Amino acid sequence: MKVPYLLVFLVVVVVSGMTPVSAVPFEDAPLKLEKGSETVAEFRAEPVIKEIPGFRVRVAGYNIAHARGEETGGFNEIGKPSKLKGIAQLIRNNRIDIVGFTEISKGDLRVLFKNQPKFIAKYLGYHHVYAQNVRKGLLLATQGNAIVSKYPIVSHKNHKLYRSDEKHEQRGCLEAVIDLGKSGKIRVMVAHLSLKADESTKQIEQIWKLVEASIEPVVLLGDFNSRPGSERIKWLSQRMKDTTANLNTTFKNKPDVKIDYHFIKGPWRFGVSKVVGFDLDYSDHGCVINDYWLQKTKN
Repeated sequence: MKVPYLLVFLVVVVVSGMTPVSAVPFEDAPLKLEKGSETVAEFRAEPVIKEIPGFRVRVAGYNIAHARGEETGGFNEIGKPSKLKGIAQLIRNNRIDIVGFTEISKGDLRVLFKNQPKFIAKYLGYHHVYAQNVRKGLLLATQGNAIVSKYPIVSHKNHKLYRSDEKHEQRGCLEAVIDLGKSGKIRVMVAHLSLKADESTKQIEQIWKLVEASIEPVVLLGDFNSRPGSERIKWLSQRMKDTTANLNTTFKNKPDVKIDYHFIKGPWRFGVSKVVGFDLDYSDHGCVINDYWLQKTKN
């Protein structure tokens, strides 16, 4: 049994630099704590706002850091099956209908060959799609985005986003059309953006073009690696509604470090965003949750 652990250790040495720790997303001026901003360990199952007309769907965005936990480097980089199961349980316990995952892996050595999106979907009895953006070696490590949905996924497409140098990590935006039944279809997008300001600025512009072209109401989720005070987030906020504007942190529960978002476009009403999971050590990011009420659709 010693050989597999030695192999895993060698893989860890190779891939630990796959997503380097960087201060880049946090260099923007600190934000003031907004009134009503809060971080909680548990999100109540009932709607955050009651008696709103329309079809309600609970949506989450979650960078799970391939279920390694909060710590990085060395053996910490290995994805833990127990943490992956805990993530699936968190989704179930909070009665989340649709989740957009970033930094999720599919069957590589770093995660002990666990197909993470498939495992979560099967645990919940949900549908799922996955799109790989990064691969190290043949089987060493992979990384991508996934959408896991209670409702059927009609179609999906992955968009490789701009990078100024081929040596930089490939980022992507996965979109899926989801059928809510009589209430119509919606388009969910999950994105993981660059740590480099020039790249993420162009990536946001790319994503906005996709949103503009959608005939379905849109929910955009993901790890944008940018804080609300950055010009690129301000630019997008002028075009889409940031429904997580009340939040003050999404990363390591650090005040003024919000880099994960929900944005919407279309006939939506929404509740008050919450962040859960910091106390569970499944990832260095929290799971960002909100309730949405679809008012009407034409399709």
